[in-house]
Amino acid sequence: MNRKQLLNRRLIVGGFGATLALPTLESFGGRTEAAERKGKDPSRFACFYIPGAISQYKWFPKDTGSDYTLAASHKPLEHHRDQFSVLTGLSHIEGRISGHVHPYSWLTGHNINLIPGTKTNTISVDQVAAKHIGPTYLNSLVLSWTNGVGVTTLSRNSLGVDIPATADYRRVFENLFPPKDRMEIRKKQARLALNRSILDTAMGNVNDVKRKLGRIDQERVEQYLHAVRDVEKRLIQKEAILEKGRPAFDQSKVRLDGKKNSMRDHIELMTDLIALAFQTDMTRVATQCLGGEAGPNYDDYKDWAQKAGARLRGTHDVHHKGGGNRGADNPDVIALSFRDEMLCACIARFMDRLKSIEATEGTLLDHTVILFGGAQTASHVGSSFPTILAGGTALGFRHGHHTKWKQNERPMSDLYLTILQQLGCPVESFKESKNTISEVLA
Repeated sequence: MNRKQLLNRRLIVGGFGATLALPTLESFGGRTEAAERKGKDPSRFACFYIPGAISQYKWFPKDTGSDYTLAASHKPLEHHRDQFSVLTGLSHIEGRISGHVHPYSWLTGHNINLIPGTKTNTISVDQVAAKHIGPTYLNSLVLSWTNGVGVTTLSRNSLGVDIPATADYRRVFENLFPPKDRMEIRKKQARLALNRSILDTAMGNVNDVKRKLGRIDQERVEQYLHAVRDVEKRLIQKEAILEKGRPAFDQSKVRLDGKKNSMRDHIELMTDLIALAFQTDMTRVATQCLGGEAGPNYDDYKDWAQKAGARLRGTHDVHHKGGGNRGADNPDVIALSFRDEMLCACIARFMDRLKSIEATEGTLLDHTVILFGGAQTASHVGSSFPTILAGGTALGFRHGHHTKWKQNERPMSDLYLTILQQLGCPVESFKESKNTISEVLA
């Protein structure tokens, strides 16, 4: 197997078993799978990325502490005030990048332009969590506003390879849940067996090659084999879960159609699917990119521009003109603030869903850590990430405050390390982390 074949195999394995799935409910409630069997609820983790810039004038609270005044963009979250925290000043320091490629590094903290002419990456924090808080039917859900890799996906595997994102509601649902029909289950079992056979063959071929390589190349191949072993482990876990069949839920309340031109409808459909996936314990980790860095041009922008008295612009220009220091009364800034408020309303709705689901102790929201934010305050400005941390009070998080650090004082990786440890992951560091953040802990 030559180097080109090995790289091609890496890309295949990088996406192996990474097809995603989910559902959407009109009315929630009920109990988690653990509560149904009177067991201990596992940890869950959901990450939502804001593309492009944010309207700085309405995003960052003017004061700090537990008595801070809620920022205008965060008003839809007001009834969850004790369940979320606003964090200001965190960013990647050594791993800082610029341009429209921030989704590549938001969850990895890696400078993807470290080697001129190439883009390298490392594992994303959600995939570290998925490795330790399973096993589940799907290792994780990777969702976006369109199908594919690159800036559409937030997740990278242990080799730093993009895990493809999906935006198709029905595909998400069908991949998330085992089929109801036993014949279809047997077909899925046969496909899993074939996948394992392919992996076994790949492992044998690569081991043969490894013995003929130098030390550095052997280390690289060992990293590849480690990723393959992770995939094999997930396939074995999936086979065991598939035997149990589909969990019980009211499928008549699952909505798999939506007006794709509406960003809000798209996000609500996907977050409903995430909530159902968490409730039925089909997965415990999810990521979703809440739009595009440079598109598509959703209908929502037309409404926001008209309401703000701004020129009708494409998504790329909305981020550029609405971000930065153009003045709080600038029509483009106001139009972007409407987008921010809509995103906060979607997260508030997602929290409502989780809070309505009873867990063994508390609610599903208490057992779910939500990371909501972005990697730019203005287009191409990758500092002081707009960040909201929510949920997870049963995991030791404390909310209801605005905490602010000086620029370049605390890396975002400190927050990632804190989240991973509270989720129960046995990790001592993540990328450029120095310490956990005590301010968000009870």
